[in-house]
Amino acid sequence: MTVLGMGIGSFGSDFTEIQNLTNVVQSCEAEETVVHAGLNPASISTTPTSMATTMTTTRNDLLSNRDHNTPKTEKAYTMRKKSDEKLPVQREETSKVTRYLYGHMNLVYPWKKMTFFNNEASGFEVEKDPFGRGAERLAHMFHEIKHTCRGWERVGKPMVAKESRYIEHEKSKEKFHTSFCRAQHKSKELALQFNRAVQEASLLKPSEDEYLRIHEYLAAAVWIVSRKHLKGKFTKYNGNNGYVIGKDIHYEETMNLEVGEVKLTELIQAFSHWVYESSSHNMVVCDLQGILHLEGRWPVFQLTDPAICSKSRWDRYGKTDLGLTGIRQFCRHHKCNYVCKGLNLPSMRAK
Repeated sequence: MTVLGMGIGSFGSDFTEIQNLTNVVQSCEAEETVVHAGLNPASISTTPTSMATTMTTTRNDLLSNRDHNTPKTEKAYTMRKKSDEKLPVQREETSKVTRYLYGHMNLVYPWKKMTFFNNEASGFEVEKDPFGRGAERLAHMFHEIKHTCRGWERVGKPMVAKESRYIEHEKSKEKFHTSFCRAQHKSKELALQFNRAVQEASLLKPSEDEYLRIHEYLAAAVWIVSRKHLKGKFTKYNGNNGYVIGKDIHYEETMNLEVGEVKLTELIQAFSHWVYESSSHNMVVCDLQGILHLEGRWPVFQLTDPAICSKSRWDRYGKTDLGLTGIRQFCRHHKCNYVCKGLNLPSMRAK
């Protein structure tokens, strides 16, 4: 909800009641806009027009959100505990299932049939109890398996399988996972472009001629999305609701660049800002979460499950695409940092 208030009077007039209204609105977690039009005829005449534009925008957001506000029924499940060693699994033989890989280049049907990751695999198993839970998806441990004289044995590295948290999405599994993979693919494409921009920015050159990069994992299975199991401390850096990591971190790794001492997490926030600018304000990649690796020659962020908030038609990038609402939330909470400066991005405060 957005509440608009306008005060007409000379500067210095008492608008306490309007301010009290603003405080009530904020306490209800709604948006508020208060305009002091003064007594200038031109200002008084243009202020209602500006407010009408704001109301129109809010109306469009609400209409776009109508599907998202529909009550959803969550599936019945039990979260996996770290102490659990042996959990019930669901097994399927390869003769009964097909693995598909999402490829965004095929506009007619983006799913391509693929063999399993391991040639010796004759099936797969998924732990029934999820170990992770997001806004829209559940995460299960996933393994390819082979049949031996001793029974089923796991082959290859552990992976993660994703499914929707809600029963309603079962009716449209393909659409649900296609939009998710579309967001993964687009995020990976933008991350690679961002890496090049960082490398080419003279102010972001480290003293030892190393550079930072963002890395995305992507793999797809039949109606569930699978990715490599990331090992390390999992951190959520920002969200599609305006959340930005800050006080949550007691100690941050830094790197001395030409522009100054940069906190490594600033790279993530600058990536979202860079996408906003490079897309002409049409989208933001956010909800960035994953692991920071410091063992190699340069720090590497391994990120998974990004969300894209875009001005395109609703749900193009899945249920986590909050459209203009998500973009505005990012702009409201983002604080430009040294990486933004090094990339010569315009200040978000000016927007």
